Amino acid sequence: MAHRDDVTRVLATCTACNSVYAARQWPDGEIKIIGQDGCSCGSTDFELVDDSADGTESDAG
Repeated sequence: MAHRDDVTRVLATCTACNSVYAARQWPDGEIKIIGQDGCSCGSTDFELVDDSADGTESDAG
């Protein structure tokens, strides 16, 4: 069992319908959405939302 400090809160997107959820990423890379077993479309496959290229970083430039 992972310690609470080893789990990271992230945004995750459903790989089937692209819905976005608050989630937890476990040390082994597994992503589980918070409060539900899966997406409303029925999928349980999620990937991390990549926000590194969103252009909203205030320290850029």
